[in-house]
Amino acid sequence: MNKDKNFKILTVFGILWNWLSQFTIQIFQFIVLIILARLLSPQDFGIVGIATVVTGLITIINELGLSAAIIQRKDVSQLHLSTSFWANFMMSTILFIFVVSISSFVADFFQVDMVRPILILSSTGLIIGSLGIVHRALLEKNIDFKKITIVEVSATLVSGIISIFLAINGYGAWSIVLGSISNTIVSVLLLWKIVAWRPSLQFNFLHFKELFAFGGNIVGGNFLRYIAMNVDYLIVGKFFGTFSLGYYTLARNLTSFPVQNISWTIMRVAFPAFSKIQNDDENLRNGYLRVVKYVSLMTFPMLAGLFSVAPEFVSIFYGEKWIPMIILIQIFCVNSAFISIGTLANTIQYSKGRSDLPFKQHIYGIILMPVAVIIGTKYGIVGMSIAVTAGTIFLVLIFQMVTNKLISLNMRSIIKIIIPAATSSIIVMTGIALYRYITVYNIQQIYIFLSSVLIGILLYILSIRILYKYIMDEIKILVREVRG
Repeated sequence: MNKDKNFKILTVFGILWNWLSQFTIQIFQFIVLIILARLLSPQDFGIVGIATVVTGLITIINELGLSAAIIQRKDVSQLHLSTSFWANFMMSTILFIFVVSISSFVADFFQVDMVRPILILSSTGLIIGSLGIVHRALLEKNIDFKKITIVEVSATLVSGIISIFLAINGYGAWSIVLGSISNTIVSVLLLWKIVAWRPSLQFNFLHFKELFAFGGNIVGGNFLRYIAMNVDYLIVGKFFGTFSLGYYTLARNLTSFPVQNISWTIMRVAFPAFSKIQNDDENLRNGYLRVVKYVSLMTFPMLAGLFSVAPEFVSIFYGEKWIPMIILIQIFCVNSAFISIGTLANTIQYSKGRSDLPFKQHIYGIILMPVAVIIGTKYGIVGMSIAVTAGTIFLVLIFQMVTNKLISLNMRSIIKIIIPAATSSIIVMTGIALYRYITVYNIQQIYIFLSSVLIGILLYILSIRILYKYIMDEIKILVREVRG
């Protein structure tokens, strides 16, 4: 078995383990979310949503991009790892103090007193989580996603059970926060048990500069991206209130499931895999196009299906109090379809060592998205959601053009590779719409939902088999290679 085949199989198994992890996590989180949505109010989700936006931004700064630098760098010493560990720990402590100091201002800004204690408690996860950043990076560098799966699934199960228990006992928004903290604690404990590496009491400033030279651009890019993609939460919370923010947050979270379960799963494996062949543009092009094709084949139909059955889905699983978020779900299905492809473009840039490119691109986002959101607010929360989606599409096109130039790829190749998924997904949406149109209206929602899902699955499989039979043949060949 040659080296290239070993590498391909290692990558495929990494994707499979990572997908298994994310699939299990997303299914369980989906169930937990349904239960919590029935136990808690939209306001509870809105309050936590405010705190999450702040801590999410701080978390990006906390990591300093050093974990990505460890993964991308070919030669990493014990001193590099220890330096990264202590840098993350010191930064998390500083940021925790910073969050505590601004918590009153945040609560006053949104005029919600409960935000302050929730924000302070949430930020303790920064310090705890910093203790496992290097351990996780080492597993990702070695494409050892089997162990990461064990960690993530275990932590998710524990945190979900804790959140549900607390919600049943009347803890409200606290049940979500304490569940999140427990997830971080369990993850760090398991990472230290599974990964043999231990930090030494050493810190080398030159080694830090080497890592930060790459990671710093990632932090900057992620920082700008996060602000651009989350400024809408802050504006919803400020101008439309915590109830509307609850609807908005849950709609965004729900439509992000396919992206997290598929795009981010494959991206986490693709980054170390592409980094190993970063100087081979031909293999990078071929690998990237395959990844885009298979991601679109999975995410597009899922989002098309969710768009089509959103009314029944919300009524059955979340209850009548969540009906206002149906239109938001449908809008963000379109948004997530573009994000699922756009996230992959940055992977190529990082793997080529060009972490400066995403940073520069996200400058457009930090200008465009706030403007789009502010204009959208004139037309209510629905108008703002449409504006966010339009801005996302524009940014994805920019990212794609930069990536295409980096590896000598044309836009026609990208469009051609996603046409099967897009065409088949449109067929699914059309088929379900026609079925719903001719369906007798006195049929119970659960039967309409289940039959629509079944029709959607059958239409998608048939359209791929009939219109794009070569895709089925490619999948069979890939399966045989892995088995052989």
